[in-house]
Amino acid sequence: MNRNFIKNMLRLALPIAFQQLLVSCAQLIDTAMVTKLGNVAVSAVGVSSRWIFLMNLFYFGISSGSAALISQFWGAKEKKNIQKSYGVALLFGAGVAVVFSLSMFVIPQYMIRVFTGEQEVIDVAVQYMKIVAFMGLFSAFNQISCTALRATERVNPPLITSFISVATNTVLNYILINGKLGFPALGIRGAAFATLISTALQSVLLFIVLRTSKDIYNGKLKEFFRLSKDFVRRFSIVCLPVVFNEVAWAIGTNIYVMVFARQGNEAYAGYTIFSSIEQIAFVFFVGICHACSIMTGKTIGEGNSDGAYKLAKKFVIMTPIIGIITGTIFMFIRNPMLSLLEIETQGAFDIASKLVMIYCLWLPIRNIPYTLIVGTFRAGGDTRVGIFYDCISLYLIGVPVVAILGLVVKVDFEYLLIAMYICEDIPKALMSLHRFRSRKWIRNLTDK
Repeated sequence: MNRNFIKNMLRLALPIAFQQLLVSCAQLIDTAMVTKLGNVAVSAVGVSSRWIFLMNLFYFGISSGSAALISQFWGAKEKKNIQKSYGVALLFGAGVAVVFSLSMFVIPQYMIRVFTGEQEVIDVAVQYMKIVAFMGLFSAFNQISCTALRATERVNPPLITSFISVATNTVLNYILINGKLGFPALGIRGAAFATLISTALQSVLLFIVLRTSKDIYNGKLKEFFRLSKDFVRRFSIVCLPVVFNEVAWAIGTNIYVMVFARQGNEAYAGYTIFSSIEQIAFVFFVGICHACSIMTGKTIGEGNSDGAYKLAKKFVIMTPIIGIITGTIFMFIRNPMLSLLEIETQGAFDIASKLVMIYCLWLPIRNIPYTLIVGTFRAGGDTRVGIFYDCISLYLIGVPVVAILGLVVKVDFEYLLIAMYICEDIPKALMSLHRFRSRKWIRNLTDK
């Protein structure tokens, strides 16, 4: 790994990782503030967040698919195709946003019942979901715009706007949840309003950045939406498999959560708290993955397939190394981090601590498939293979095993997480590494 590679990787990875860290810290702060309201409130936010998670995965699939095209068009210096890719992505995202927002506002109680039958949790979760339902379009615009900017190596605007949004969310959480500065104490509804307002603020800031900067995204609006059937078809061939992949993965993941949520309030509260810390550890891999995608896609767009393979190989090697370092650090700081949260019961604290420990030990393996499928294969234009790998690892192995262990055998909660990791990650990692070595994932999308 030469100095030039390290320099370029850090230039892209660090701002992206820091942006993700801000978002994860915001989630942890949200959890910390909601934790004060008790296990029911934590569980309510947890089950509501599963639908928000699914909605955001649709957006991630759209933006990730569009980034595959944009990064290669960036390497090939095709400005108009970059603009059209961004425009199509926004249209797809808006369609998804309308469906989710309407559903979350009109039938939230039915959506919550998918994950829990506890009426107390459902009643609280409905209050939260009816408010965050309005952030659908804002979330779509934010995620797609940030990804498009990063795909053209503009990593600072997403970071700066995220920082302002997270800071706003934190301040509003404190004010609205607890009733400060003359505002009434809104409890969980305050957390929802804080999320909605801060998400909308980031959309405003990103729009200003896009419309005032002197680059590709400051063009006439008609240039973004002057779309031919051929280009939409081209975009769909690349993007839709990514969306289907993310949705398939999300549905499988939500089935896991359905099993987890039925292990009791205390256990699921511990899992929700663990998830917030897991997201903080994950930020380093998000940075590496996106840097890999940008650098690999651009190199393929320039017509250098061999160079793209060598670049991607360096990222694959780095992933488990960073997993060992990150896992070791979080293993030692997990209990001090959890102690900062006012967790209602010792049982929830103990479960969260055990889950973080398991995650840390598994971290060197956990993100190998993520770097390959999301960071490498998609950048190379190979967007379909992930669906196949997820169907095997999730639906044929992971979900049945976890469901049997959790609902029939009724093992301790931590063994469910261990089973999920082993059943999902090992097969997926082996298949992904085999695909990587074959080089069949390298496809130049700029060729007509």
